Amino acid sequence: MRPMGVTIIACLHWLRGLAYALGGLALLGFIHLGWRLMSAITHDTFLEHLISTTGKAMGIGLLIFALFWIILGFGMWALKNWAHSLTLLCAVIWVVFEVVKVTSIPTPWRVLRLVVDAVIFLYLLLPGVKRAFSG
Repeated sequence: MRPMGVTIIACLHWLRGLAYALGGLALLGFIHLGWRLMSAITHDTFLEHLISTTGKAMGIGLLIFALFWIILGFGMWALKNWAHSLTLLCAVIWVVFEVVKVTSIPTPWRVLRLVVDAVIFLYLLLPGVKRAFSG
């Protein structure tokens, strides 16, 4: 039986993946539109190629990141041990980054994100939750 908290974490991973996928697709679309507009004005400039290549790389990077979160969500849903370990690692990384961000510029969003990631980390360390992932 999957604990309710693990189900919520899996859904959060899917939502994060969806947000990154939408961001990546939007970035690819805007870069393509910008490239088309720029190519109508100028032909084969260095700036045109730089903006196009950088935007495409960032958009594809966001899509790869989205795929990572979606796969991680399915791993959490299926109670895979690798998903538990990766989620713990990601939670630690996000907590460290959020602590740095909150100390420099505290905003309600950053504080909420810090609290959510800290709760996820602590929840995944509970004995009953660890047992659910062990098989």
